[in-house]
Amino acid sequence: MDDELLPREKLEKFGPSSLSDAELIALILRHGVKGISVFEATQNLLNEYKTLPSLEQASLKELSSKKGVGRVGAINLKAALEIGKRFHLQKLREKLDKITSPMEVYQICQDMVHLKSETVRAIFLDSKLNIIAIKDISNGTANMSMVHPRDIFREAILHNSISFIIVHNHPSGDSTPSMNDVDITKTITESAKIIGIPMNDHIIIGKNEYYSFSAGRRIEINE
Repeated sequence: MDDELLPREKLEKFGPSSLSDAELIALILRHGVKGISVFEATQNLLNEYKTLPSLEQASLKELSSKKGVGRVGAINLKAALEIGKRFHLQKLREKLDKITSPMEVYQICQDMVHLKSETVRAIFLDSKLNIIAIKDISNGTANMSMVHPRDIFREAILHNSISFIIVHNHPSGDSTPSMNDVDITKTITESAKIIGIPMNDHIIIGKNEYYSFSAGRRIEINE
């Protein structure tokens, strides 16, 4: 019991930044089960998933099946990880309220690096390139070609957007565009000319890299 209270006491005395990942997760799980303490359960999770982004990608069902975690612990953990992800992205988006470069698009869409299936996102901008809205157009598609331009332009008109940027991820981590990516980019660009709401760029998010159609090249991120 004293071991379980230690992270709480440490947080109260030194603040949350003083806690390790294992101690923070232990606080979220709260207690273990017969035969395994909360600290053992936490360490097992970190040994298996290695990093918090990998842990965040685990399904609720998967986490619930882990010994010492259970359904309630898994729900609490998923909620905490989601709050952390949203906080990080919202802070970035508050800081980068205007899009002036492909790098800024990559920064505010970093959550897409860890997605296991392709998601297509649109960033809608006003006349001064300020962000009006960020909207996921499709989730879990087989490839970019599954997105229909009408779904993008419907949202662009709804938000009174002057221009927009399309972003999607490659779960493989390789941001090199496929032929489907090239074809749909051409289709959306042509449609944009007709409708009068231009597409400023199409960014493909990879692991520590991204591809910008406006720049016409892949850019590696040195972290």
